Amino acid sequence: MSPAAPAPAKARPAPREIVDGRYELVGQIGKGGMGTVYRAIQRPIGREVALKLLRRADLSDPDRAARRFVQEARAIADLHHPHVVPLFDFGETADGDRYLVMELLPGESLGEVMRRDRRLGLTRTLGILDQVLDALAEAHGHGIVHRDLKPENIQLGRRGERSDFVTVLDFGIARTVRTSVGSDSRTTIEVAGTPAYMAPEQILGTAIDPRTDLYAVGVLFFEMLTGRLPFDAEKSVDIYVGHLRHAVPRLADHGGPTDDALDAFVERALAKNTNDRFQDAPSMRRALRGLSAPRAVPLRPVAPARRPLEPAETPAPTVAQRTPERPQALPRGLELVAVAEPSGDAEALVAQWTLKVAECGGVVAERDGSRLRASFHRPTALADAIQAAVALKAATRAERLGRRRALHVRVGVHEEAAIALRLCDEAPRDGIAAAVTADVADVRFEPAPELRLRGRRVPVFHVVSRSRASADTGDRKSSP
Repeated sequence: MSPAAPAPAKARPAPREIVDGRYELVGQIGKGGMGTVYRAIQRPIGREVALKLLRRADLSDPDRAARRFVQEARAIADLHHPHVVPLFDFGETADGDRYLVMELLPGESLGEVMRRDRRLGLTRTLGILDQVLDALAEAHGHGIVHRDLKPENIQLGRRGERSDFVTVLDFGIARTVRTSVGSDSRTTIEVAGTPAYMAPEQILGTAIDPRTDLYAVGVLFFEMLTGRLPFDAEKSVDIYVGHLRHAVPRLADHGGPTDDALDAFVERALAKNTNDRFQDAPSMRRALRGLSAPRAVPLRPVAPARRPLEPAETPAPTVAQRTPERPQALPRGLELVAVAEPSGDAEALVAQWTLKVAECGGVVAERDGSRLRASFHRPTALADAIQAAVALKAATRAERLGRRRALHVRVGVHEEAAIALRLCDEAPRDGIAAAVTADVADVRFEPAPELRLRGRRVPVFHVVSRSRASADTGDRKSSP
């Protein structure tokens, strides 16, 4: 009987690549122009990490790619923020390959989510972009512009009980900008980024600043609500033309919601001129939060519009005799009520008001036709409310000039919404009536006849911008 043949030996698995003697590559996560990202195990502690490897042999211009790689490492190392991927390590192998080691994040990219769900609801969109803007505020504060903000570079995961926790990735083409926003720098830079999310100045290769990233946030906002890009085409050159020349489409035209406030936000975010956009991440974030406020909540009027002031029991002193009262800070915050006149087609204007209020730190509690009510609760509530009121006047004046038709605003400010509405009724045309006053930059207060409401006297002051004091004085209503 012949001896049995020996059993074939089991094939041994190919040995895993070890980077710099410490990181064992387990599997590929993704690949791009700035290297390949692997899942790796850090020896000897056994920690799972994400390792981005730039192999010198694969590069046509190794020196340029290496500079970019070091630039990304420096950008991440400078940022310490919960919504920015942390950097663990950086190094170079004996073969000249460079690598950086980051936290291995759970979850999936925003791009994967959108490919599956196509469009996201307003609440989820606002929650995600609020975190993105928080991360951008940190980066911009260090002079870093991301330049490639897109769904694939936004990771969504779970952190504790919180879902959709955002981490901003890939600072591979980030650029350090030392010039201030609004400077007239004409320094030419390389054209880099993803066409669908590139701002006009990025496409033209001219100087960039943080507002370049805010443009990309505007594109993301549009895409998340509609499932489509605002400017899309098969050829990159046609996408560039859209960003440079075409008007910003309305959300409803691409299957999104019909809402003037949302359209006004998109139009400002995607303005061709950087000076017409949000000027920094915090102001855009405040405006974004204002979009989630409830709207069309009825506000019961306490008196007919344009009702004359009721005289107090004792003769009120003249304007020259009265000294403005300066009460202590109001713990309940302040309410602002503004009404557009005439009110036929004022909804678009009121939508602009919504953004102005949010930029000043207010929260819109009502937006109904030609009327807006907002609340201010920060320690600087008075200054915020007055600043917002002045901004509403400016927006109304600009809209009036653009339409070449009568369009005016009345604004009332008080700690109670009902009294703020009454003050709005009593305010002069294009004027602001406030029942509280304090030193606020760029405005001055002038006493007006007292208002009697609910059995008590309410001292009223008109707010006049210093720069327009002479013009507003002639428009102010005379005492009854």
